Amino acid sequence: MPVEALTELVAYQQLVVGVAKEVYRSSHADRQRLPRGFADRLQLRLRAIEQGSAVPVLERLRESGALLPRADEFTRSRDLIEEAVSAIAAGDALPEDFPRQAVVLFNRFGQTLRPDEAIELRKPGARSGPKYTRDVQRRLVLEEERTFQAEVSDIGWVLELDSTRMTCMMRLRSALRAQPVPAPVDDFTFDQVKAAMEPNGEGPPVHVTGIGVYSTAGHVLRLSSIQEVSPIEDPEGLEALDSRIAELAELKPGWLDGAGVSLTLEALGKARTTLTELLLLDVPRARIYPTPEGGVQAEWAAGAYEISVTFEPDGSSDALAVNRESGESRELENGEAAGIAQFFQLAL
Repeated sequence: MPVEALTELVAYQQLVVGVAKEVYRSSHADRQRLPRGFADRLQLRLRAIEQGSAVPVLERLRESGALLPRADEFTRSRDLIEEAVSAIAAGDALPEDFPRQAVVLFNRFGQTLRPDEAIELRKPGARSGPKYTRDVQRRLVLEEERTFQAEVSDIGWVLELDSTRMTCMMRLRSALRAQPVPAPVDDFTFDQVKAAMEPNGEGPPVHVTGIGVYSTAGHVLRLSSIQEVSPIEDPEGLEALDSRIAELAELKPGWLDGAGVSLTLEALGKARTTLTELLLLDVPRARIYPTPEGGVQAEWAAGAYEISVTFEPDGSSDALAVNRESGESRELENGEAAGIAQFFQLAL
C-alpha cells in the first residue's frame, strides 16, 4: 500500500467528522455549539489491508466502557458521503440531504489520486461501493465552489522569489496561457526554489509537485503548497517536444497529399500534457506524427515491443503494444502517462 494513501485515510476521517458536525447541527437547531469532545468520539484505526488492490479496512473504536450506537451522526455521515459519491459518479446532482457547508472538505480527500486511480468506498460487509476518482472529486467540489484543489505534478519556471513574504511566482505549463501563478515556500523548499532561479529572472525548467487550486476549466490558478522543486533531467527533450507540437499545430488542411485535416487543439493539448508527464517519469522521447483524422500518434520501442499511443481529435487516447517477435498485441488499460510508464518498466 503506497505511503501516500495513508494521507487519504486521514483526509477521509476529517471528511466524516466534518459532515457529522453538520448532521448534528441540523438535528439540534436549538444548540449553538457542538458537545464538548464531539470530534473525539470518532476514533478510527487501520485494522488490516486485504488482498487485491490495496484494501485498507478501517475499524471504529468504542469509547471506554461504552457500546457503539447502531446509528449516530458518524454512521449517518459515512452513508451520506457514499451516497454523494455514488450520485456524482452516476452523473446525478448532489443529494438534497447532503450538507452543502461540508462540500469543501472533499478538497482534501483525493488530492493524491492519479488520473487512473480510484478509492472505492464500501460499507461493512459490502463487496463493492461507489468509486471516488479525481473527476468525481472535481465535480463534487464544483457543485458548491468555484475552484477545487488537487495534486500538481508539472513543469515550471521560477520567475520571482520574495524571501520576506516567503512566496514565489512560477510559470507552469498547465496554467492558463502560461500566466504566472503565486505559491508559498517554506524552509524546506526555499533553497530548491532559489536554486531554480537565475540572478536575472527565469531559470531552467524544473519539476514542481504540490497542491494546486484549479479553476472550473481545469487550469491552475495558484499553488496552496509546494512539496518539491527538482531539476529536469532532460530539458532538451522538453524543448524538442514543444517544438514538435508547435510544428504539428501549423499543419494546414490537405497536408497529406491533398488529404488530412488540421490537428485539433484537444489532441495537441492531450499529447503535450501526457508526453511531458512521460518525460518526468523517465520514459524515452517518442517519435511523434500527425494522423489524417486530426489527431497525434506517439511511438516508442521498448524491448521486444513497439508501443504507440494515439491521441484522438476529441482529446481521448488509446495505447497499443505489439510484440515484434510474436506479433501478439495488447491494449494498455488507458493512454494515461502512469499506465504507459508502467508498461515500459515491464517490457524492458
